[in-house]
Amino acid sequence: MTQASAEGRSVWRRIGEVALRILAFFVILEPIWMLLPFAGFLYGSGLRIEELGRHPTTAWLTHFVFPVGTLGWCGPSMVVVGFLLFLAAAFQIYSAKIRKSGLVTTGLYRFVRHPQYIALTLFGLGLLLAWGRAIMFLAFFLMMFLYYYLAKNEEVACLRLFGEQYERYRERTSFIVPGDRSLRPLGVWLSKRDLPAPLRVAGAFVLTMSFCLGLMWLINALKAAVGTVPYMTTTVSLGPVDEAAAQRAKDITAGKTGPVAFVQAGRAAVVRGPCPNAAASGFAERVLQRLKASKALQKFLGFLAEPNGDAALVFCLPFEKPDQPRTPGTRGGEGERRGPPPDPAGPDRVRLMLMRCTLAEGASIEDALRDKSKRQVRGACIAPANLARPDTEDMVEGEVFTPGPGFPAEQRWDFIMGQLAARPASGTGQGTAAVVPGQADTTRLVLVQAPVMRTRRDPAFAKEILDRLVASPKFVQRLRASGAGNEVVPVVFPRPGPNWYSEHHGTPQISAFVVLARLRTADSSLDELFQHGGRELLSAFIADIDFKIDASQDSVTEIATVGPARDLDERWQFFLSGVGGPTSVSRR
Repeated sequence: MTQASAEGRSVWRRIGEVALRILAFFVILEPIWMLLPFAGFLYGSGLRIEELGRHPTTAWLTHFVFPVGTLGWCGPSMVVVGFLLFLAAAFQIYSAKIRKSGLVTTGLYRFVRHPQYIALTLFGLGLLLAWGRAIMFLAFFLMMFLYYYLAKNEEVACLRLFGEQYERYRERTSFIVPGDRSLRPLGVWLSKRDLPAPLRVAGAFVLTMSFCLGLMWLINALKAAVGTVPYMTTTVSLGPVDEAAAQRAKDITAGKTGPVAFVQAGRAAVVRGPCPNAAASGFAERVLQRLKASKALQKFLGFLAEPNGDAALVFCLPFEKPDQPRTPGTRGGEGERRGPPPDPAGPDRVRLMLMRCTLAEGASIEDALRDKSKRQVRGACIAPANLARPDTEDMVEGEVFTPGPGFPAEQRWDFIMGQLAARPASGTGQGTAAVVPGQADTTRLVLVQAPVMRTRRDPAFAKEILDRLVASPKFVQRLRASGAGNEVVPVVFPRPGPNWYSEHHGTPQISAFVVLARLRTADSSLDELFQHGGRELLSAFIADIDFKIDASQDSVTEIATVGPARDLDERWQFFLSGVGGPTSVSRR
């Protein structure tokens, strides 16, 4: 190898070492970045780390290995001790360089040759106990692997600089961990194997990361076996039962074929999408219930009164396009909303596209949605609908558009089905059963004291969140419209709002992630929500709470539907990973 090529490889090695140190330094200090005022910009607009949670292959990196605050103050104490030891070791080294006193063999260096790495290990382990995300856990082991080889390189440099003096010092002291001199025979044995350096490094890296992943699996298994989920409950009054709606609900069934979920009554079916609002629990059911009562649609839907006639398939399109579309689930800086932006038309408005279809002999509506050869579109109409209007009024607001013979119905059908197929698989049980609103006068509301740690350390703060939600007419109306009650339970996960990092000890804003979960029966224990197979996740919405608004007023400022592109199972597991396991037994 020429001198130029050797120098080139040395430069690239140093660049790689520096890059890995910067990466490990950044990730291992994640809790510190999270506490800084610019955290929202850094994570949302800059690095977009939350994008990891949007893909199944990377979502686990955002989960927690250790529950937040494991062993209480032990983690922060280790951080302080590690930081002080690092300063002490650095003081010894740099003061010796300034004085030019030679090799340092006293103080901390009397016992181990690299006490600064012990200090950084304590510091990193303390951070993991306090804020142990998977990405930090991996970075910790990566940092240990890297520091080992950095320490080896430093020893080679010290041997060149101090010669026999450093050799004698190395013989009587441990490498990094006190007492590791007993492992020297293993090092001698490995050196005799005469393995190439790249193979030794690669093998060590594989063993290190295998141990890391195995330990992660073991910790998660222990969390699932013994972890607990702290939560509060209350009863919410939803208003009187709608007897007429309950009677009509008996004829409504739900189905799913591929990516298309729908509800059906007779020869009419409403698809849960492609508008995100239509994927919400109870939404398609409400549309279906009010179809025949709509005077504006009577002319088009008259064929439903004919025996053995055509079928009506209804798609829910966005009421209007947002002026500034954003990627759902991302967050910007101070003052920007966390999560999907609210629909400018509101969560109850959609544009209905109704299609009259002649089904093939023996074909069902499910067949027509799965196979276009099983149906023929004979007509269509488009109508703006607002489900927030009282039942005594027509849900159609505005004019109904009935296109002529040249309407490209098949092209529109293919476009809509393409949108439905493009949605990521949510992993939820959406569409397995109908959820018809108005069948319960009360519901059990569950507030999980996670992922915001303050909700666990300050139960009064968690109770205030619960009280503000219960006192909000806007929130209660959304629960009623979502079919909450009986076996459908709303579960609230409080998350930081836009001003959280600057005012979380004052008057903060909370972004409540509300998941509608179905238990096996209406009498099932709430503990089953957190047991494997004990619940089915239906849909979710986000309610923003502003604590600056007096508690006597409605402090819920915005409500936005979480579309099916957001994997609810993944979100559920993430929220619970910091307090226990997704299958852990709960307590109150």
